[in-house]
Amino acid sequence: MESKIPYQLRYQDWALLLTSTFFKFSIVAFYMIALFAMLKDIGFDLTQLSWIYLLGIFEIGKFIISPVIEYFRFEKFGKFRTWLFISNFFVIFSISLLYFIDPIQQYTLLLLICLLLNFSSLIFGCATLGLMCAFSSKKQYGIGSAVQVIAGRLGKIIGGALVLFIYQYYGWNAAVSVMFISSLLLAIQILLYAEPKSLIQEKVTFGQLYKRFVLFWRQQNNGYQWFLILFLIFIPSGALVSTFVPSLSSLGWKSNEIGVLLSVVEPILTVFFAPLSVLLLRRYSYFNVIFYILLSQVLIFGLFSISSHFSKENYLFIAFPILLLSISYALLVPCLLTLVLDKSDKNYPTLDSSLQFSIALLGGYLSGFFSLRLANIFNFEVVYYFSNTISLIILILFFYSRKNLFK
Repeated sequence: MESKIPYQLRYQDWALLLTSTFFKFSIVAFYMIALFAMLKDIGFDLTQLSWIYLLGIFEIGKFIISPVIEYFRFEKFGKFRTWLFISNFFVIFSISLLYFIDPIQQYTLLLLICLLLNFSSLIFGCATLGLMCAFSSKKQYGIGSAVQVIAGRLGKIIGGALVLFIYQYYGWNAAVSVMFISSLLLAIQILLYAEPKSLIQEKVTFGQLYKRFVLFWRQQNNGYQWFLILFLIFIPSGALVSTFVPSLSSLGWKSNEIGVLLSVVEPILTVFFAPLSVLLLRRYSYFNVIFYILLSQVLIFGLFSISSHFSKENYLFIAFPILLLSISYALLVPCLLTLVLDKSDKNYPTLDSSLQFSIALLGGYLSGFFSLRLANIFNFEVVYYFSNTISLIILILFFYSRKNLFK
């Protein structure tokens, strides 16, 4: 339940929300873009990269970790602050290990480091999402969601573009140092932050928390159709995004060019278009805004197949649908996040929001893993056709589920 008097966010609250989201997505960009490009550059094939990509599936563990974050409270240090600090410590540790390995000769060790990095990132993401849900009132969901998306995309500039730029000119260790220094700076901010005690809710048992897994989907507007839409929503983009680095590399793009496109131009477009989602949600219904965004994505996914033929003659053509897709997701993600927060109970902020995002991320990461396999067996065009088909199914399902989702 929402309190009668909403908590008024302080400057340090906004600062932590922004920097924690910024850092979370810089880790994602480092792992999914920079590390991929660096490993591809030193000779990794698509099969090896697919296993590294699959480790990102740890993000779906949000619904398992969130009850732990909800239950264990170190009230003197802060409920969310504790988990932000602990997870960031292990991020620092896992990144530091990258200084001391040879990725090609120590592939198994690299996978273990990636495992630790993803698990630490998972906990950090849960705490950040729970903090946002606990802080925000329903009136702030739209603005908060857009701000989170903007901060997240700016984080991609550091974790993706800057890391790849440093790698291109100064090598592996210098590139890793960017993330290591960012982690240390965030640790200092967390230590200096004072979490308000008003965020502490009445404590519940583990049994009540895990019972919530079932009860959430029985609530009005949260049935199997919402579950299915969440599972499918990121499958088309997950399939495509996983192929961006290897497909661009195969067309002759250099590491720093890939970094500029995926981690500078694309995030800047997101920063520009994400606030538009707030204006749209204020003027139109959830259904209308999301439906037309999904419709535009059906058309955009179709463009990938067309542009792939022209890209053989001019490698810049593939950038056009990539940028259009980034614009559509700049509009979709804040709307989706706002809807997720709206469906989350204030008594279970971390659990409800993490549970919904776990389902969405599961589809995205599974599609990324299998799309790399498809591309390796056939070609990238098969992945484009697959994404276009799934996007059309999502559009139809969303239209026919509207009465149950928005009662």
